[in-house]
Amino acid sequence: MTKSSSSSFALVLSFLLITMFSTAPTAGFPICSTIHGVQVGETCFSIIQKFAIEQPLFLRLNPNINCSGIFVGQWVCVNGR
Repeated sequence: MTKSSSSSFALVLSFLLITMFSTAPTAGFPICSTIHGVQVGETCFSIIQKFAIEQPLFLRLNPNINCSGIFVGQWVCVNGR
């Protein structure tokens, strides 16, 4: 009887772990698919235009960006969801 109980417990635990870690990412976390290194003279606005990305998406993909302090060599996400 104990062997059956421990087998059932292991099966249920395995099922729970599989379902917990196989879910898709939530919409709250942006997923970046393309990055760009900022070049001399670029601004957030020029990068948004260059990559034809909408400003709200650009800002969601780069939540910590300071557009007034963008610097050469800074990596920014220019495509994703």
